[in-house]
Amino acid sequence: MLTTEKERADFCREFNISSEKFRNAGLTWSELEQIADHFKSKKNEHQSTVKLYADALQTCSGVHSLSCRVKATSHLIEKIIRKNPEYLAKGDCLSVTNYEQKITDLMGTRLLVLFKEDWIGIHEKIMGDYKNVLWEPPFVYVREGDDTNLYEGKINIRKDKPYRSAHYVIRSNTGLGIEIQVRTLYEEAWSEIDHKIRYPYDLTNEMINNYINMMNRLTGMGDEMGTFVHKYRELFEKRLYSEENKESKDGQEMREISDLLKKYFGSI
Repeated sequence: MLTTEKERADFCREFNISSEKFRNAGLTWSELEQIADHFKSKKNEHQSTVKLYADALQTCSGVHSLSCRVKATSHLIEKIIRKNPEYLAKGDCLSVTNYEQKITDLMGTRLLVLFKEDWIGIHEKIMGDYKNVLWEPPFVYVREGDDTNLYEGKINIRKDKPYRSAHYVIRSNTGLGIEIQVRTLYEEAWSEIDHKIRYPYDLTNEMINNYINMMNRLTGMGDEMGTFVHKYRELFEKRLYSEENKESKDGQEMREISDLLKKYFGSI
């Protein structure tokens, strides 16, 4: 994969790796090729492992759809080049003997939900079944200005990334990490576009970044509107089948609708 000069040049071009960035990684192409060969030799084993956990997570309430994957070898090598300067600064270094214990997303599964509140059932399932094998405390990325009431007191909240997603890393029965991500369908669509165009290769085109950020804001609005409609339907059904008289029902319903609108869309 990285044996010839052309393969190396093509790899650096694909992942926007400059000569300076490669030098700063402090690794040789031979060392990286060793890691790539070792990882490829274990790929079938990793696929069996992550599928086992994905099948268990599929039973979570609120899951709309699920996918699982073993990290692409080229993406692993890129991440090692990108991350190794952090290890060098701490007197450490990624290598073929330790990368499996330091890179925690060699395997991953992504759970998609229709509504943000569907995350709660999945969170409870993960914390109930895998709390003792969590690699690190779970956290959720949100954007500045997002309503975080859903997450407060349940999971750590971070605002240092431009996307929204809950993250868990569990230690599998093979001792390696499996990253679990939970996000809405809206967020998945936006993040796939963002990942394809920008993340994580530091694209600095201002116009593209502005449009990607605009899409991100629209994604958040779509999720909020979906949550509102979902809550309104629940409210409507509850009021429809209640035994209160119609006049009282209508007045109460209007007050509750007003409260929902204020919660999700601000003052009205």
